Amino acid sequence: MVCAYQSNRGPKRPENQDAVGAFTNQVGVQLFLLADGVASQPGSKQASELVVARMGQAFIETSLQDPAALRQWADAAAKNANQALLLASQAETQQKKMATTLVLALLTSSGVLMVANAGDSRAYLLQATGMTLLTYDHTVKNERLRSAATRYLAPSAEDAALTRYLGVNRSVQLEWRTVTLALTEGLYLTSDGLGKVLTRQEQFQLLSQGVTDWGRLSQAALGERVAAILQTAIDLQVPDNITALLANRVPAVTTGKEDS
Repeated sequence: MVCAYQSNRGPKRPENQDAVGAFTNQVGVQLFLLADGVASQPGSKQASELVVARMGQAFIETSLQDPAALRQWADAAAKNANQALLLASQAETQQKKMATTLVLALLTSSGVLMVANAGDSRAYLLQATGMTLLTYDHTVKNERLRSAATRYLAPSAEDAALTRYLGVNRSVQLEWRTVTLALTEGLYLTSDGLGKVLTRQEQFQLLSQGVTDWGRLSQAALGERVAAILQTAIDLQVPDNITALLANRVPAVTTGKEDS
């Protein structure tokens, strides 16, 4: 299993409030984390960095591989990270309400892929012919549509506001999905910045050009595709921070340390 990731503040933001990392535990299970600081909240850069670092470093000390145990660990780790943000906000009067989205993926050597998120950072399953969204955007609009089923709801000024994130409320709830990652498939994590200038199909075309088997791509090849999609967004004057992570199931040496 190898991965490549890259993050950029973009041409129009003064700082990068995204954070990303990949971590391997003591038995070779991989954890991929991507957090996007909520721009309207002071201290969001610190929030995203704290969540990725805290959860990642805790994970490399574990020896968990059972899916149920991994999910239980991740839920508890997100709760602990959320609590750490609340405490940091109380200590830093200039950075109250440190907030961040989170998308994570846990991948075992057998291909069990467990994805969870809070907010609108996304995870996709990459195949030869397209990519499937594995996460749910937790926005006011989506939650209204989900609760109302087929009933028409007039647009609201608050539709784009997030309903789930870490750092503001005392509780945090991740939404989970479990699939199998085939040897020919890939995983793609991204913050919402890329989606502001590239459609889902455009993102897939940039990432997958010439790919028929994601498992055959080396770390260098994955890195080239990540760099290409970020550069395209920069050329389009993306108004937000941009981050992308690609991973597949090519065997890799497990060290218990952060991968990049």
